[in-house]
Amino acid sequence: MTTAPTYSSSATQTDPIAQAIARHHSGLSAVPEAAAFHAWMAQQRGSWSGLLPGLAQARMGHVDFRSPDSAVAATSASMDREGATRAYEALQQSQGFEMGVGHWMEQRCVYQSSNYASTRLEGAMRDCHLGLDLFAPAGTALRLPLAAEVVVAEVRDIRLDYGGMLVLRHQGAAHPEFFSIWGHLSHASARRWQPGDQIAAGTEFAQLGDFAENGWWLPHLHLQLCLLRLPDFSDAPGVGEQAFAPVWQDIFPNPAPLLRADDEALRS
Repeated sequence: MTTAPTYSSSATQTDPIAQAIARHHSGLSAVPEAAAFHAWMAQQRGSWSGLLPGLAQARMGHVDFRSPDSAVAATSASMDREGATRAYEALQQSQGFEMGVGHWMEQRCVYQSSNYASTRLEGAMRDCHLGLDLFAPAGTALRLPLAAEVVVAEVRDIRLDYGGMLVLRHQGAAHPEFFSIWGHLSHASARRWQPGDQIAAGTEFAQLGDFAENGWWLPHLHLQLCLLRLPDFSDAPGVGEQAFAPVWQDIFPNPAPLLRADDEALRS
């Protein structure tokens, strides 16, 4: 069993993630609203399938970032644009899928730089993927499935970061407040919006970025849900420590049930 990290009381009070970790180690739900959110999500299966063209019917295939033997993982980690494109196309042809998926909570080999060193557990790396990836061509339009308020709209123009990024807040009588994090967008998608903007459901609100705009990754969407109101969503972790996996599952629930009624196609 992993020993709970020690935080000062003042740090824990100002860090919602630290509070969630402490709750979990006390035998409580890391996020009290998680049960209500999952009950709502169970009633909404497939309701976000209009997010990407063809998502509801597409044949899905796993894009493996777990093993260093994966050609897609190796070429992505080295930011080899041509190699990553060839590896993805070869995988797509061999498996016969139309849309690639990168799994939620997958422990990945591509997060090895010092940027991914844990600040919560000494000697640990953050390598557990907290969102779900959907691979589609650069320029693919995203249609917002649920009305939202813009919380963050920024360009993170650093290699192996998000590129264009949006964080949206969703509030409604039928579900607890939650947030959605959208990474690897075009720069224009992020610059189109300002914090406080309201976006109606059904709006084409963003496009997927190409390599030079999306952090130098294969064109894809990183979609991550969050049940905590964080002090600075610009720093919301997209990957976390494997030791905290049960906590991450409460804070950042799997979007798969919302995206496909047959969500097994999107799961590990």
